[in-house]
Amino acid sequence: MARHTQIVSSTPGRTRIRVSPKRRNTQEMARLAEALRASPKVNSVQTNLHAWTIIVHHKQDALTDIKEQLKDLGVILMAAAGVEVSAGSLTDAVSRLDMRLCSATKGLLSLKLLAPAGFGALAVLQLARRGFEIGAAPWYLLAYFAFESYVRLNGTTEQCSEESPDTA
Repeated sequence: MARHTQIVSSTPGRTRIRVSPKRRNTQEMARLAEALRASPKVNSVQTNLHAWTIIVHHKQDALTDIKEQLKDLGVILMAAAGVEVSAGSLTDAVSRLDMRLCSATKGLLSLKLLAPAGFGALAVLQLARRGFEIGAAPWYLLAYFAFESYVRLNGTTEQCSEESPDTA
């Protein structure tokens, strides 16, 4: 069974998407369907809760937009049945999420700050729980990850944009 959402068939004007097991609930299916319906290039969207698929009837040039929209919703697409998916799709989705977070908080927060802060918090937690004991994930390794990820992620000059991610 596939662990990620897949485009299982796509013809000009019609695409069938099988959702991943973690998204197989009526609320998530409805959320994805409503988001896809909002696109001006989508004619109709049908959900099949027995097969856990979403069928999208769309304009012929809309497949790329549908893939982008799914990435923006946090859906990771995997290749299936000869359908090509970009290898950088996860990186692109995380970058878009970072820009949205940065724009929503007016530059106050970004994933470039939250990821190292998370490692730092885990380091402090491990140090408090186990002291200076060397274990499976020792505090000093997590502290190193916090420092290294902060330096690497913030070494770029890319700034968050004040414009909304939908207009970019």
